[in-house]
Amino acid sequence: MTLEQLFEHARDRAADMFNHCGEVLPMWHAVTSNDEHLIIATPWSGPDEKQQTVESLRAMFEEKHVKQLAFMCEAWVLQLPADTDTDINNLPVPSEHPDRREVLRINVEDNNGNTISGSYYILRPEHGKPKLSKFNLDKYDALSGRMTGLLKHVGTKH
Repeated sequence: MTLEQLFEHARDRAADMFNHCGEVLPMWHAVTSNDEHLIIATPWSGPDEKQQTVESLRAMFEEKHVKQLAFMCEAWVLQLPADTDTDINNLPVPSEHPDRREVLRINVEDNNGNTISGSYYILRPEHGKPKLSKFNLDKYDALSGRMTGLLKHVGTKH
């Protein structure tokens, strides 16, 4: 499976889950060096549990020789204009910012450092079921954050 195929699969399955259930729990689709597929749901209730989850996953991915992974979750984002002079270090976290947007986020990466990512906006009408916007593929080729780089120490030859 190529990274692009894993991305498309994760993107489409996440949308299917959201459209059926109205939400997507944080989950991972990992592919090992012997092409075993691991599906892992990781609900958490706060920052400490989130950090513990990341540490446990990083160790598991190394032990299982994971070569590719997809991460799907609902998240808050803040989008600033490219020409802004706002110091992002002085902003509140996106979940606490009044201009935040809710998204269904899809990130994929491999143990060579390649990434693909994008998101759907979650549209919550006053009445009726939530819906997803058209998918927005990110225009950059690097990711950063707590939920990325989990394969950094997983070797490419096993």
